[in-house]
Amino acid sequence: TMTNASQFHNDNIIIDGLNASNFFDPRIAGRLHSGGLTAVNATFAAWHTPHETINLIADMLLMLEQHSDKLMPARSVADIHKAKESNRVGFIIGFQGTDPLGDNLNMLRLYHALGVRIIQLTYNFRNLVGCGCQEKEDTGLSEFGKQVVAEMNRLGMLIDLSHCGVRTTQEAIELSQQPVAFTHANPFALVPMARNKSDEALKAVAAKGGVVGAVIFAPMLTGSPNASVDDYVKVIDYLVNLIGIDHVGLGPDFMEEMTKEVAMQALKGLPPQTLQQFSTIPPTQKFESISACANVTEALLKRGYSEHDTAKIMGGNWLRLYKEVWK
Repeated sequence: TMTNASQFHNDNIIIDGLNASNFFDPRIAGRLHSGGLTAVNATFAAWHTPHETINLIADMLLMLEQHSDKLMPARSVADIHKAKESNRVGFIIGFQGTDPLGDNLNMLRLYHALGVRIIQLTYNFRNLVGCGCQEKEDTGLSEFGKQVVAEMNRLGMLIDLSHCGVRTTQEAIELSQQPVAFTHANPFALVPMARNKSDEALKAVAAKGGVVGAVIFAPMLTGSPNASVDDYVKVIDYLVNLIGIDHVGLGPDFMEEMTKEVAMQALKGLPPQTLQQFSTIPPTQKFESISACANVTEALLKRGYSEHDTAKIMGGNWLRLYKEVWK
C-alpha cells in the first residue's frame, strides 16, 4: 500500500545521483526536502571558468546557510548520515565538466578543499581533458585528461562519465584506479542516442564497482516525447538485469526552474531537433519533479522489488560508491 511505500521512503537514505536544477531558486530546496531526499549530487558548474566557478561556490555556500533548516553541505558519507538524522538534504557539490580547472591540475586540490566531490570529465564537446558525446571524432583522453583521472583518484573524487564520448569513456574506465559512474545516462540498446551508453560501457562501469543513474528525460528514456514513472522503472529493470542490483541508482537529471541563459549554454551546439525536444517535452508523468521522488519507491515495490533491493536503488548503491571513492 502507498502508506507503506511512503513510510519506507521516509525511513531510508534516498540519493539523487544528479540534479541540474537552478539551486538559487528558493523553491528548489523545498522540493528536494519534500521529495524525501537525503542527499543530492548538485551540479554547480560545467562550462564555467575557474573565476565563475569560485563565484558560484561562494554564492552556493551562502544559499546553503540561508536554507540551513532544509539543506546542509555533504562532503563525506558521515555528512549524509547526519543529513538523514537532522531531516535535511545533504548537498554534494558536483561539476558537469572540467572547464572549472582551466589548464591547472592543482585546481582539483582547491575544489576538493571546498567540498567538490563529483566531477564529470567532459560536457557535450571536446575540452582539455577529452571528448564529449556530441564530438564528431572522439580522440579519447588527452595527456592532461590522464593526469586529471589520476589526481581525482588520489584526492578521492568520483569520476563521472555521463556526457563523455565512447572512446573517452572507455579510456577513463580503464585508467581509473577507483570505481567511476554514469551519474545520469540510459541504455543505448533501448534508445540509440549519443547521450546513452552501450551495454558494453554499462558493464564496464559495473565491473569497476561503479553505479549508473537512470535519467527521466523522455527522449533518452522512451525515445518518444512521453514517459511515465513506469517507463523509468522499466529502464531500471533493464539496467538491473544487465549489470546487477548493486550498480543501479537514480540519476534523474532534473533541470527545474533553469534560467533561459543557463538552458542556452547547456544546449549550445546541439542539433535543432534536440533543441526542439528540450523545449517542448512534457515532464515524465508521476515523476515531474524531484518532490515526487517517493513515487519511484512505490513503483519499484509494486513491481516486486524487495525492500532490500529497493533501498539499494533509491540510495544505498550511491552511498556505497561514495564511501569507496571519497577519502
